[in-house]
Amino acid sequence: MKVFLLFLLLAVTASGQLMSRKVGKLTEVFAWKQLTYNIQGNLFLEDRFATDTDRRRRQTDSGFRQDNRNQLSNRGDLPLRPSWNLFRPEIVRPFVKPVENETGRFFVQYNNVPMGVEKVGDRLFITVPRRRYGIPSTLNYVDLTTDSNTRSPALRPYPSLREGSSLVSVYRTRADECGRLWMVDTGRLEIPDNHQQVQPPAIVVFDLNTDRELFRYQFKSSDIPAENTPTGLASITIDTKSGCDTAHAYVPDLTTYGIIVYSLRDNDSWRISHSYFHFNPIAGTLNIAGQSFQWSDGIFSLTIKKTEDRCDTAYFHPLISTHEFAVSTCLLNNRTASSDSDYWTRYSIVGERGPNSQSTMHAHDAETNVMFYAEVGRDAFSCWNTAKPLTPSNVEILAKDAIRLSYPSDLHITDGEVWLMANSLPRFGYARLDTNEYNFFIYRANIRDAIYGTTCSGR
Repeated sequence: MKVFLLFLLLAVTASGQLMSRKVGKLTEVFAWKQLTYNIQGNLFLEDRFATDTDRRRRQTDSGFRQDNRNQLSNRGDLPLRPSWNLFRPEIVRPFVKPVENETGRFFVQYNNVPMGVEKVGDRLFITVPRRRYGIPSTLNYVDLTTDSNTRSPALRPYPSLREGSSLVSVYRTRADECGRLWMVDTGRLEIPDNHQQVQPPAIVVFDLNTDRELFRYQFKSSDIPAENTPTGLASITIDTKSGCDTAHAYVPDLTTYGIIVYSLRDNDSWRISHSYFHFNPIAGTLNIAGQSFQWSDGIFSLTIKKTEDRCDTAYFHPLISTHEFAVSTCLLNNRTASSDSDYWTRYSIVGERGPNSQSTMHAHDAETNVMFYAEVGRDAFSCWNTAKPLTPSNVEILAKDAIRLSYPSDLHITDGEVWLMANSLPRFGYARLDTNEYNFFIYRANIRDAIYGTTCSGR
C-alpha cells in the first residue's frame, strides 16, 4: 500500500511538472532566467571582461571586428555617425539606462535579451540584438539533438564567434526552401545615449549546408531615408515562388514606414511606401507586464499566403494596429508599380482582429489555411482561418499568460509546428527583470492539434 501511494505521489508530481510547462495549446521547449553562452566549449555563466586574447581580437565588448567600425558604404553615401534622436519604439524609448561600468565588458548577462527564434532542422536559431553593452554574439543556435534534455541550454554563436563577428545586430532570421538562412544586420549599436552606426545595414545570407556566409547585400541610400531607419529593419520574409535563384526578400521598415524589396536575380533593391504601413494612433497605448506606454511602430510583419496563381498574397500589419492588410506579391516585385495610377488602390484592408490585439510576428500555414499571431497586446497566441472574414469573432486565442507570454517577440511555422518566443521586453525596458524567475520562453505547438475544435479548424 505504501509503495502504491508513493508511486501515485510521484505520478501526480510528474504530471504537475509537465502541466506547468504548458500554456494553453503551447508546450514550453526552453526557458531561461538569464541567458548563458557556450563559446568553443567555454561556458559563460556570469559577467566577465574579455581575456587578453579576446581583447586583442575584438578590442571591444561587441563581439565583432574592430576594423568594421571604419567600413563605409561602397558608395560613400551612408555616413557612420552616432544618432542621438532615435525614436525606435520597440527598443529605445525611455528605457532603463545601462550602468556606466558595463562599458568594455565582453559579457553582461542581464543585458542579453533574446528576440528571434527559428527552428531549422536540428538547430534552433536565437538572435540577441545589441541594445546594450556585453552581448557576446548576436546570432546563435541551440543544438536540438544534444541540448533538448536541459531547460536552459547555453547559446552557441553561429557559425562561430569568429566567423559571426561581421554581424553587428540581428533581430530575426528566416530560412528558405533552398538551404539558406536570411537576416538583416542593422549595423547599429543601440546603446541608450550612445547609438552608433558601426557599418551600413545589409541583408546577410548563410549557406546552412556549409555554415558559410554566401553574400552580404548592402542597402542603397534610397532604401534608407533617415538616419534612424536601420533600427526599424527588424524582420525579413523570403519569397522563392519563382525559384531559388530568382528569390525576393521583403524587409519591413517599422521606423520610417516602408518595405524594402530585394531581388536576388538582379542583386538590386527598391523601396515602396503606402499609408497602410503606418501605425494607428488609436492602438498606440499598450499595457504589458504592469507597464503602460505608447509606441508608434509601423509595418512589422509580412507573411505570404501561397496560391495556385503566378502571384501570391502578402499579408502584413503594423505592430501598433489591430488591422490586417494585403497586397499581391507581383506588385511588390514590380519596382515601377508605385508609379501606376492605381497603385494606392491595389492594397486592401483584410479586417480587424479585435481590441488590444496588437501583434508582432504572424505566419500563414498553407496546409490548414490558418494564420497565427504573436499578440503583445493580450499576451497571447491566436489564430484565424483565412477562409473566413477577419473579424474578432473569427479570431481565437489558443494560449494566454501575462507572465509566460509577456511580449511574444517572434513566431514562425516549420514542419507542421508553430514556434514562438516570449521575452518580457517591456519589463526589461521600463522596470527590471527578476533574475530569480524565468523571463525568456520558447514554445511550440502542433498546428492541427492546436486548432482542433476551434473556430480556426474550418470544421
